[in-house]
Amino acid sequence: MSHSSPAVFSLHYVGLNLKKGVTEETFEAFVQAKGVHIPAYPGWRWTLLKGLRGERLNQYLMLYEAENADSYARYIDSQGEQTEQARAFWRDHPAGIELINTWKTFATFGELPTIFSTYQQLAENEHSSLAEGPNYQLRDGQEPIKRVVGLHNLALRSGVSPKTFDTFIRDNVHRIDDYPGWKFHMLKGTGGNRVEQYLVMLEIESLASLNSFHPELDVSTEKSLQFVKDHQESERMYDEWRELASFSGAPQLYTDYITIAGSL
Repeated sequence: MSHSSPAVFSLHYVGLNLKKGVTEETFEAFVQAKGVHIPAYPGWRWTLLKGLRGERLNQYLMLYEAENADSYARYIDSQGEQTEQARAFWRDHPAGIELINTWKTFATFGELPTIFSTYQQLAENEHSSLAEGPNYQLRDGQEPIKRVVGLHNLALRSGVSPKTFDTFIRDNVHRIDDYPGWKFHMLKGTGGNRVEQYLVMLEIESLASLNSFHPELDVSTEKSLQFVKDHQESERMYDEWRELASFSGAPQLYTDYITIAGSL
């Protein structure tokens, strides 16, 4: 993805069409075999997530990522509606429309009228060791890469202005040292049902990596505790953060998701 301006992310709740007796297994089999061929808009990619733990256990979420605000607005307007350029894109991709229509026989798709929120990236850890690339990747003769995506909602403390918190995050994100294979993003709501709200997004290279540091809710391994001891500047930054807003993780609303599929 381009880093010329902040990336834009859109999250849509996805639910199974239980009236037709659809199971998780049949839906996921379709998505992984055929649904991955649904194209993304130029400069976009999509990932289907499934809740591992937290608020939305076993629930699905569609994550769209556009390289910048202009790329997002080219295809989706401020109300979440498709633009004329988006409609032209789908007219040029009838096979994609057919796959979406098949998807809808199993579950809702990542579009209106689902509950959705749109976020612009406020800051990210630019020295993370997580490799660039999509969160779901198919590989010939190998198991697919299935990253974990953690989404943690935040709230400002009483009397703290958004401008103060925005400035703090932008000025101090360089002090964050992520676990190896993890990457931190701070997002801020720009549309949908969480305008002006904050969301921490953690991209994690694998479920094994998540479990090696935090195998259960609010459980830290010795490996995690040692990392904290070795990276005290990050801990000082987090303490300053907590003076301004809630921190990621419990007791905030959050869900860790495993990637199920994504645009190829």
